[in-house]
Amino acid sequence: MRNVSRGESNSWFTSLAGIICLGVLCILTAYFHLLNLTVFLLAVLFVALFSFIWGKLSLRSVKVDASALSCNVFPGEDIRINIGVENNKALPVIWINVRYFNVLPSFLADDSETEHRIAWLMSRQKATWTTAIHTRSRGIAFMETIGASSGDGFGLCTESKDFPMSRPPMLVVYPKVFPVDAGILVENSSSMLPFDRGCIEDDTLFKGIHDYRHGDSIKHINWRILAHQGELAVNEYQPVIPRLVTFVLDLMSFTTWREEVTNAGVHMVLDSMDSESMEQMISLTASCILALTVRKVRCSLVIPSFGTSEMRVIDGNGLDDQIPLLLTELAGLEYNGEECSFTGLGGRSFGLGQIWLVTDSEKPSLPLAKEFPDPWDAGQIIRSGHDAQSARRIIEMRALRRGDGQDS
Repeated sequence: MRNVSRGESNSWFTSLAGIICLGVLCILTAYFHLLNLTVFLLAVLFVALFSFIWGKLSLRSVKVDASALSCNVFPGEDIRINIGVENNKALPVIWINVRYFNVLPSFLADDSETEHRIAWLMSRQKATWTTAIHTRSRGIAFMETIGASSGDGFGLCTESKDFPMSRPPMLVVYPKVFPVDAGILVENSSSMLPFDRGCIEDDTLFKGIHDYRHGDSIKHINWRILAHQGELAVNEYQPVIPRLVTFVLDLMSFTTWREEVTNAGVHMVLDSMDSESMEQMISLTASCILALTVRKVRCSLVIPSFGTSEMRVIDGNGLDDQIPLLLTELAGLEYNGEECSFTGLGGRSFGLGQIWLVTDSEKPSLPLAKEFPDPWDAGQIIRSGHDAQSARRIIEMRALRRGDGQDS
């Protein structure tokens, strides 16, 4: 994020020290009977006083507020925000400059409009407009305040103020997504095929019988009806156990570490971090979540502990909510090469459904490998470098991506 310069500055003549100096000069020139100079200095003092008072009162009884029309978008799309400025005082506002952000979010495109200037806002008048903020990458920003500057008509004295929002909008730019073949992730799990809606059926809880439909499992055919009546019928069972796909982000796999020897001993320090590859895999994870949601498969996400944050297991909370919930978590992920931990994750893997480790290469980071030592505990989605001899089921990013012109 980048700080935004307020841009406006006050003239020295309209500062308190400048006004005092002008007053002293007026008294001295009058004392020495320098009439013409006294008149000139009095005129300058009057303009300075007028500008000083007008500038200090320019934002009194002025209200600025904003509301987001679209606050959850993908990179390249526009966030549309309604801005309103209302002048509730008796005097007009000669000019006012509204800044949308005091600190520019990292997801803003270079050509995004970040401020707007209005001239002559009369008494009891309200100006409203809609601005489109262009985005380029994932991220989250809160519009808790909007900055505004105003002053006198000469531009000698300006006043700046931050206006708190009545309902601060949260602006979310999801990770970039692209078409993927999500069927690869569930092809070996019949309980997660599209027609099962992400559930498995308990064969001990009989629900009913219906005529055979395309896609029905052969193992559920009622052979007794087929033998006696010659008709294909299928047994229905009660779906009772929800199934899901869990993506575990191995953030530390995108870093390299080296040993450093100090007086305190040998310890590991960060050598480099491949941020571009990490962003590609975050985008791939978001794309898989979207594709699996279309297939009616529930998803969850595991983000390791790093820095001051604890490890989080984020459940999608049902098919209706999992896209905004999980993609918002990915949008706000800020990792800068800290050491990660997955302590205890392996022991609770039975409740995570089908697990996919999202890593940079075939070798997971040491903290994650400790939690999943058995290759059969989890599959692995990697950016590149698949070894066909590996015992773990591994899928490369290029195998998941569909379409031409893929930028891997």
